[in-house]
Amino acid sequence: MAFDPIQEDCLRLVLENMRRERVLPLENPFYIERAMTVFQEDTARLIRTDRDRSFHLTARAAEVIDYRAPFAATEEEITHQEDLAQGYLAEAVNLDSSNWDARRMLAELESESNDDFLAFLIEHRPEVERDLKTRIEGADNPYDREFVRDLAHRPHLRWLATTASRSLIAGRYRQALRIAEESLTVAPDDPAGVRHTAMLTLAKLESSAEELKRFRRRHALAYRVERPRRRHHLAERDLDPWSLIAQMSTGWRSFDLDTANRALATLLKRGSHAAEALYHQAEFPEGIFSRVSVEPGSEDELILALSEATPLLQEGLGAPEGASFSTWVAENELVQRGLDSSGGRALERLGTRGREGGN
Repeated sequence: MAFDPIQEDCLRLVLENMRRERVLPLENPFYIERAMTVFQEDTARLIRTDRDRSFHLTARAAEVIDYRAPFAATEEEITHQEDLAQGYLAEAVNLDSSNWDARRMLAELESESNDDFLAFLIEHRPEVERDLKTRIEGADNPYDREFVRDLAHRPHLRWLATTASRSLIAGRYRQALRIAEESLTVAPDDPAGVRHTAMLTLAKLESSAEELKRFRRRHALAYRVERPRRRHHLAERDLDPWSLIAQMSTGWRSFDLDTANRALATLLKRGSHAAEALYHQAEFPEGIFSRVSVEPGSEDELILALSEATPLLQEGLGAPEGASFSTWVAENELVQRGLDSSGGRALERLGTRGREGGN
């Protein structure tokens, strides 16, 4: 459900080293194992070109901003980490202007608002797709063909996933859903996890419970790859938290509280601290490389989904008697009972940058 920047850096560098040394076949396990050991011990030995270094810097920036900064203890440390990542990305773009991951990530750090960043994503999308098409059409050797089989597509998929996510945040729900569908057409297995953004968007568009089910059936391949199923692939206990939150929202909005409470009860089974996550509904910055990696079925996944569901949770905010979806969730008897029986804090694993106290 998330792209690992370090793993991708390793795959790219190993493939490029195989090209330079004319190693064939590409599935040579002994060579790959040796090259991966070099990557772990001294990555610089594999970096030979500007393009190599550009993506390596992008991966380092992603590691800093997505996986270190959220754990920073002070605002000063967060600022330092962001400045460090921004420097890596500026150098990456300077080395390779076609590094669309670096250009996207740098634009996000430099944009003054989500709307500005979204405008950048929409403006440059044709260039991203044109570059990808050129790479595919020019793949005339086994190394390039291997690259365009998978790795070459990933920056484009991340671009689409980010555009869909930022469209949801901007309130452009039809646009968010359209782009998510386009991404799922290009990559039905959905390695970028854009299906989750689409599910939240469908709930914002006040889709019915049946429409949510139809979306999942239409994109069954994307949902099937998430984890092994022991029962029918639409079984409720197997639903991811984004689907359950959307289902809960649909039930709450249509006054079908049995459905809403059933989805909430399923979410509470995510772990011993799930009630805390549902009560606090902390917001965390979205990963700038891609959605941050969390274990499917974990409490961390629930925390991440709740953060991304902020536009849904804010529905009804400011209504008389605080009748918002966020309040209904936090004050629900099921959540309150869970709080009474839980200890510790589930939120600490995802860092201290969230804003507690509900949406």
